[in-house]
Amino acid sequence: MLELPKLISAINTAQTANQFKQYIDFIQFPYYRNVEIDTRINFNFPLTVFIGQNGCGKSSCLHALYGAPDRYTPYKFWFDTKVDPVKYYDEKRKRHSFWYSFEINGQTKEVIKARIKRQDDPNYWETSRPLAWAGMRTREEKNERDKPIIKNVVYLDFRSELSAFDKYFYFGNLKNSRARNKQEYLRRRSSSLNKLFTGKVSKISSSTRDLNKQVETLNSNELKWISFVLGRHYIKATSVLHSLFRNEGYSVLFQTDFAKYSEAVAGSGEMAVVRLVREVLAAQNYSLILLDEPEVSLHPGAQERLKLFLLEQIKIKKHQVVLTSHSPSIVKGLPKEAIKVFYQNPRNGRFLISENLSPEEAFYHIEFPVFKKKNIFVEDILAQEIVTGVLEKMGDATKNLFNVRFNPGGVSVIKKEFISVFCREENTENFIFFDGDQSPDSPHFDWQSFIASDINVTYLRTKIKEQTTEDIKFSVDGGSKGGNQKQQLELLKSYLDFYLTHVFYLPKSVPEDIIWNQEFAINQIRALISDKNDEDVLIAELEIISDMKKKFAFITKIILGDSSSDSILSVQRQFIQRWLNHQNEDFDNIQNTISDLI
Repeated sequence: MLELPKLISAINTAQTANQFKQYIDFIQFPYYRNVEIDTRINFNFPLTVFIGQNGCGKSSCLHALYGAPDRYTPYKFWFDTKVDPVKYYDEKRKRHSFWYSFEINGQTKEVIKARIKRQDDPNYWETSRPLAWAGMRTREEKNERDKPIIKNVVYLDFRSELSAFDKYFYFGNLKNSRARNKQEYLRRRSSSLNKLFTGKVSKISSSTRDLNKQVETLNSNELKWISFVLGRHYIKATSVLHSLFRNEGYSVLFQTDFAKYSEAVAGSGEMAVVRLVREVLAAQNYSLILLDEPEVSLHPGAQERLKLFLLEQIKIKKHQVVLTSHSPSIVKGLPKEAIKVFYQNPRNGRFLISENLSPEEAFYHIEFPVFKKKNIFVEDILAQEIVTGVLEKMGDATKNLFNVRFNPGGVSVIKKEFISVFCREENTENFIFFDGDQSPDSPHFDWQSFIASDINVTYLRTKIKEQTTEDIKFSVDGGSKGGNQKQQLELLKSYLDFYLTHVFYLPKSVPEDIIWNQEFAINQIRALISDKNDEDVLIAELEIISDMKKKFAFITKIILGDSSSDSILSVQRQFIQRWLNHQNEDFDNIQNTISDLI
């Protein structure tokens, strides 16, 4: 059984050991189509997913990668026409280009490919000397160019991977045919296809050419992986590339435990998976595999298993795989390094690319709703305002993942009631941010590090009391044979587990300490008090006050004329905004804690 965390760990280990050869480390775009100038995409993990809304440049960057290795060119996918001419960039007439880096024999190579007009061919791409203005390293003495990477490329666009039957049924015509409709045409031509599948003939030809390639029976390994991805058992499958339906395309005859049928009956997802699995399994080691929306026509379960299949092949054959997707099932569970989010710059319309975003943050950019947000519980409304402010600074994609709640009942209620419930939940998405004055003197306990003989109800209760300063009680079932004790023990372990992984502390003793700024407060007094003597008296009184809550009450009375809780909060929000704008060490502390929860 393939497990996502184990596959990712194995791939990371192989990558650390430099087992991936002929690997593109990054690609940079000095000027390329509508990608933002000098955008770079780093490939820190061998499976990379380009995700984003439609029309944000994902496929364009995939085409550039296709054209990166030796003997490959982006011209296959992108060329100019009278309707869509390819233009230079501004008055400097910069050519469309991209460059990339890779290592071979311990040396770093940098290769640039540029679109250069040659012999009246405006769509010719060739390597160029390293260009300093593009960010490349130059060799002053010779200014030599590195040779492109030598790498096998597999490219599949699943929006166009239609079966032979579908190609004709949806896009074919009856020109010069005696058939009354498409259905009749397909019925007639299918008799020839049946002869190929049954082995009655091996070749069908027209007056000018052969109409089919050799019929192939899928091997057991191919059937195994197709069955795995699609979640059903295939006994046999036969494939043939042919032009019997006018346009060239694949036909496949499937056999399961229950039926035998061709692509005319099969779903488009089945045909797509057959093509993908066969191409990937046949690819030589260290291939560059480029997949454009491979999840098309696949249900979420099949998408998840497709991801596992690709990771397994990366582990075995050390491929570099880059794919475009809109699927949360494809992205979910992948490391941040694997995810590249494409979106449009609202200022100039060019495409930007963000890296190191979590799957959940990536979902935000494709407007996929987060149905279950993570909850951060804090002690009071000021802590809620501070944490919410940090989330806003971290951006909408991150803020969208969290709800920040405060508990009017205070810290004791959180420890006794909230955590005792949260710790029972499997994979809980609830987190606690206590004020700094609740931080224990020593790190949180990990009961698994205790001596085995100490792991009993009495001892764990003692450790919880030591850590929380509270007596935590659990309601459990009774039982004459110790069922109560067993449940108590498991719940106490769960409580300690939750505290270890889900409880954090804000910097400073109380939230007021985090945002208070003496200089800002004094400037407020000076701006409001016209009499110098009164100003000096108020400043002196402020400096004497040691209790931070009283400081805020004092400055609020000066600014707003009263010190009600609403007025104090209004003034505190001014201090919060100043603190957020300066982003000091306390801001970094809270931001890093939140980042660890994503």
